[in-house]
This record gives sequence, structure tokens and C-alpha cells, in this order.
Amino acid sequence: MQEFTKFPTKTGRRSLSRSISQSSTDSYSSAASYTDSSDDEVSPREKQQTNSKGSSNFCVKNIKQAEFGRREIEIAEQDMSALISLRKRAQGEKPLAGAKIVGCTHITAQTAVLIETLCALGAQCRWSACNIYSTQNEVAAALAEAGVAVFAWKGESEDDFWWCIDRCVNMDGWQANMILDDGGDLTHWVYKKYPNVFKKIRGIVEESVT
Repeated sequence: MQEFTKFPTKTGRRSLSRSISQSSTDSYSSAASYTDSSDDEVSPREKQQTNSKGSSNFCVKNIKQAEFGRREIEIAEQDMSALISLRKRAQGEKPLAGAKIVGCTHITAQTAVLIETLCALGAQCRWSACNIYSTQNEVAAALAEAGVAVFAWKGESEDDFWWCIDRCVNMDGWQANMILDDGGDLTHWVYKKYPNVFKKIRGIVEESVT
């Protein structure tokens, strides 16, 4: 298995300051997450999973949690009327057609509403988690079931964290042209490891609260 713990900089390994401390363990980290203790025995990277459409372009804890995660997303949608209104009004026009967005944020029911809105407006998205503790596994499963290329689960190791980011960026026949980042880890990874990709990025949105 390829190791990803060494961050691609001259200083070598970089601590996961955004992923295991301070704002990375903010209010999202307390989100409830359905888990099956038997799933903890096997790393998601070692599993062969497919969604109902036969796609395996994702890596989550347990795709079977998708139905529960879908309910969580639907509940979140009720409190995110602006995004839902935008989705309904503009999805026929596909204003984001051609956008290839690679994202690294908390993966919760609320961010799932954002991700699915981007997809509904025409964007192609690949997503990883900026926080190794805050991912709602059932929500990640629901996104994977819906066809989003998501690589994230609660309790990732540091090697898992960078592996997930790399899987989002390094995809044959697909090249990101936009970055949506929380903490800067994804942006730094692309800048250092994939400079040719970085040169073609049209825009970066980064959100840090600390």
C-alpha cells in the first residue's frame, strides 16, 4: 500500500493542524454518526464497495448506511432554504457546467446539501474531509450512493487523510479546475504535488475559522 504520511514539502511531514485540532474539532465534530462496530475492524481502503448503480468511485466506511444518511441530508435541507431555492431555480440552466471542483471540507449533512447543489447546477465534484474526526459516515455513504466521488470516513489515520485527498485529485481522465478548501491542506497538496494541475486552477475558495 502506498504511504501518504509524508507531506510533499522540503520540510517533510506536516502536522494535521487543521484536521486534528482547534477549528477542525469545532461544532461539526459533535455531529451524531451512525456506526456499526463490525465496520471498525476493516479499513475502508481495504473494502470493495459499489453503490446501487455499480460505481466504486468512492471510499466510505459503509455504503449500506446511505439510506440513513439520506434522511439526515433531507432534514438539513429543511433549514437551508436559500441553497434549495437556488438549486430549484438554476438546475435547469446548469450554470456550473464545465466546473470540475475538488473539495476538502467537513462532511456533514449540511455540507452535503452544498455538494449536491453544486452537482445539480452542473459541476463535477470529488470530495474529501478536512477533519479526521467530524465526518458523518452515513452522510458520506449517501453522497457515494448519489454518485458523488467522496473519499472520507470518521477516524481516518494521517496516512488515510492524505490518501483521500490524493484520490480526489489524481484521477485518470479528470482534472480539477476549481478548489473548495477548508484549512488549506488540499490547496497545498495540489500546489506541491501536482503543479501542472495547479497552474490550470481557475479559482480557489478557502475557509478557515481560526
